[in-house]
Amino acid sequence: MIRLLITAVVAFVTGYIINEHTRADKITPVLHQVESATQAVQTDHVALARDLARRERRDEEMFRLFDRVLELIEADMQKQVAHSTQGP
Repeated sequence: MIRLLITAVVAFVTGYIINEHTRADKITPVLHQVESATQAVQTDHVALARDLARRERRDEEMFRLFDRVLELIEADMQKQVAHSTQGP
């Protein structure tokens, strides 16, 4: 059961890290774009704010799901302990 918990934690952390590094970054190119003298950079602040809010909601949902997985694992462990203490 401990192996299952460790595997879940490692999978969660690995998925989170990989997702952070592989998704398209839409904000950095706008921030680091060299401004041309003939054309000004038009930043869509509403879209950027919406994107940041979406990322925060996704992160919160991931943590809620991870907490739920831990609750299910704990319930399963308690169930196994109850079966083992009752005996055959």
